Amino acid sequence: MATSTTKRAPWDEKPYGLDDPCDATPEEARRGVVHLAIVAAVFVVIALATYLVPLDAMHALRPWEPGEDVPIARLYGREAGEVSGTAIATGGASAGGPQQGALDDSVLANLEDEEDDAPPPEVEPTDPAQRATGVRIDPSELEGLAREIEDPNGTAMRAFYDALHRTASREPGAITRVAHYGDSSIALDGITQTVRERMQHRFGDAGHGFVLAARGSMPYRHRGIRHESSDAWRLMDITHLPLSDGHYGYGGYQARSISGATAEFGTVEEGPVGTAASRFEVLYERHPRGGRFEIRVDGGEPQLVDTRGEPVTDDVHRVVMPDGQHEITIRTVGHGESHLYGVVLERDGPGVVYDSLGMVGARARRFLGFDRAHLARQLEQRATNLVVIGYGGNDADDDRDEAQFEEDFRQVARLVRQARPEASCLLFAPLDQAERDERGRIRTLETVPMIVSAMRRAAQAEGCAFFDTWSAMGGEGGMERWFRSRPRLAFGDFRHATPAGYRVIGNMLYKALLKGFSDYLTRR
Repeated sequence: MATSTTKRAPWDEKPYGLDDPCDATPEEARRGVVHLAIVAAVFVVIALATYLVPLDAMHALRPWEPGEDVPIARLYGREAGEVSGTAIATGGASAGGPQQGALDDSVLANLEDEEDDAPPPEVEPTDPAQRATGVRIDPSELEGLAREIEDPNGTAMRAFYDALHRTASREPGAITRVAHYGDSSIALDGITQTVRERMQHRFGDAGHGFVLAARGSMPYRHRGIRHESSDAWRLMDITHLPLSDGHYGYGGYQARSISGATAEFGTVEEGPVGTAASRFEVLYERHPRGGRFEIRVDGGEPQLVDTRGEPVTDDVHRVVMPDGQHEITIRTVGHGESHLYGVVLERDGPGVVYDSLGMVGARARRFLGFDRAHLARQLEQRATNLVVIGYGGNDADDDRDEAQFEEDFRQVARLVRQARPEASCLLFAPLDQAERDERGRIRTLETVPMIVSAMRRAAQAEGCAFFDTWSAMGGEGGMERWFRSRPRLAFGDFRHATPAGYRVIGNMLYKALLKGFSDYLTRR
């Protein structure tokens, strides 16, 4: 008699030969629960041990420390918002309390504050002093002011405000010139472009100012112009200090070539400012082995410049043309080595010129590599009214104490004051600098508040003004909040801002300068 068997369906098979948990006896289920409890208890003991053992290495193993999000709950808070793209760049409170990572109100006020094409508000000044001079700053122009320029004696910025008053009064040819030195945050021209455009829109466009002759592989930009250079230039930069005589040029870079190197500069067709020029200036070094270079303006006939001569000194070749859109091409043609510092694009005033002079990778003390007489000639040739010193970002990596940082900034400020006593001096604090700790948290470097404090004291001691960029960003933890914000205001290296972040800082600095000028008008 045949025996019939029923074949099991695949989904009826016990996976990997294991018994179905639902078939477990009460005794087996009890043993499973006990086993799970033992495993959980072991994990709890290990976690508690990380708090009881007094070793620094245990901090990285602890599941939670004060100031951190509650474990598990963080999945539903800030981190979840980041993954889903939820905007957290808004202030105020939510149902769960203040928004973690929210930006300061002063940052938010400058986030989207970009200058439009409207002229300054035509409102009758209420301040008698401003009404008497015919120049006024309307209070609406200062909305969103984050930090003021610190100038306790009211004298450090006087030369700059005097020049700006002549420009604002529309005196013929009155040009106010600013030289803003700094590290890579300045070399990217995000902060300086914002201040340049807003100052020129407010007080008059006198041109783009100074641009390096060549940039090589550096992340250097001057926004709003056309600038190209060939690879045939050798750059001698103040960051690495290769020159014994300290002749690095106005921007801290000397471009050298014997023959065949080219550089092109030109105005752009569209933009809020900077679409015209009426004067090109080529800044170069004259020396005994100097070579020749030729200049063509708008593709015209070449002008030959011979840089040979002695003693070694600085010189400039000027080309004047009708105000409008222009381009200039430079090519070295041999007979020696040409040493170029840069090219200036300007217009007749009244107006403002804001030179962006970023030195990639530089620390403050690298500025001391300038020969003082050479720096004095460069600043005099540019007729600079305000020198801004914006280092500290790279210095934050150094293992030094506050007194050493202060001495560096004092020496730099002293060098500037001696080289250009006719100009105002402003120390510009670094952005917040941060890194991830052993637990992955983004933390401000301990050296940053030391540098800010040292820079403030150095400014007061040497007769300079001070702008606290770090506090304007939000101080401690500012870089983390900027990194987590939407739109993102800082990059993941926790050292540099995004273009949007640099615009925020530029807006803050512009309003601080405007507030200082308004106070100057009142005192005047």
